[in-house]
Amino acid sequence: MSVSRTRNLQHKVYIPSSARENQYLMAKLPLTDELLENFDSLIANGTEKPYDALYQHLSDTFFSAADNSTIESVQFIANDKFPRVRYSPEKLTAQTKQQVLFLYDPKFHTSRNSFVNGANKAKKITLIFLANGDDIRVESAKFHSEVKGVLEEFAKQAKLDVTKIRICDHQHLTYDLFAKNKGVEGSQSHKFRSMTDRYLADKLQLPESADALTYAVVDLPLNRRIRSLVTIDDKASDKYIELYNLIADAFISSAKQHNLHNGAVIANGLVPIVRRGEDENVITDGELLMLGYNPKHSSGGYTCKWDANKLVDSIQLIFVATEQDKTSYGYGKFVNQIQQALSSFAKQLDYIAEKEELILRLHQHIGFYPEK
Repeated sequence: MSVSRTRNLQHKVYIPSSARENQYLMAKLPLTDELLENFDSLIANGTEKPYDALYQHLSDTFFSAADNSTIESVQFIANDKFPRVRYSPEKLTAQTKQQVLFLYDPKFHTSRNSFVNGANKAKKITLIFLANGDDIRVESAKFHSEVKGVLEEFAKQAKLDVTKIRICDHQHLTYDLFAKNKGVEGSQSHKFRSMTDRYLADKLQLPESADALTYAVVDLPLNRRIRSLVTIDDKASDKYIELYNLIADAFISSAKQHNLHNGAVIANGLVPIVRRGEDENVITDGELLMLGYNPKHSSGGYTCKWDANKLVDSIQLIFVATEQDKTSYGYGKFVNQIQQALSSFAKQLDYIAEKEELILRLHQHIGFYPEK
């Protein structure tokens, strides 16, 4: 085999045909004092819900703009809750104290809802666009363009400055690393090109100021078999420390063996939210654990967060790509390294591939402010 063909294969990833696709865009509009002054007549100070009319006006305007497009699933959020989107064969929208969770199948489920709290001034309005259809990844540039069109129309109707609305494009591919062992036939190949490059191929150019982040989250269920790999002392105050150490050591050693040097092990029941930031930090915010990563830093190491006296249902294992992980081909090599590391990790835990799942969700994000 030629050197060029070998190199090309190294950057091509084969994932199960059963892989699930998601794409959603979030548009964030800060409710600044300047903006509120423009809508002063809609704010009923001194009443129980002073911001009801404002949120109603903005949501009506948003839904009106969306109705002029082919986009079917849109959400208006004005309660400062964090939106999360996941694939699910059954449609479900649920709220917690800090989150709005959208579970849906892009092929079959559509929705349009408002989530507001008229009693409080939200820090920002968040507009959610959920992709629908059969070929989410193939149609992603078209969907992105249509979302931008809706936002421009919304800003025009509401008399807002569209350049103050931050757009975040999120895309996921989710699959069981051991799908083939469970009888899933067929595969699909990807090079995981950056979103900027993929969109450029579809004649959609993103602003140069756009920032990107690529990472993977792995869900490791703590079933009885895995728990039995160690002896748990129920009388100890840190009775799960040996279990968590076993898993963390196996994961980190496997990751480093395959030249992966940025990530986290989360076993405290909080929801990890991975975001790009200038500084790398870990911030606990109620139900959420905010993990900040700077892709320019190539050796951030592994963060481990757990409660040694609490048994969680599952552990989240996180890999974060750096700029060095992006090649001229894309992130395919990075994803192959992840798959190899997880295979090594699973062997250390005596994984039963035919029965036990190891769900890998690959994230590609990009964020920017529209240009005039």
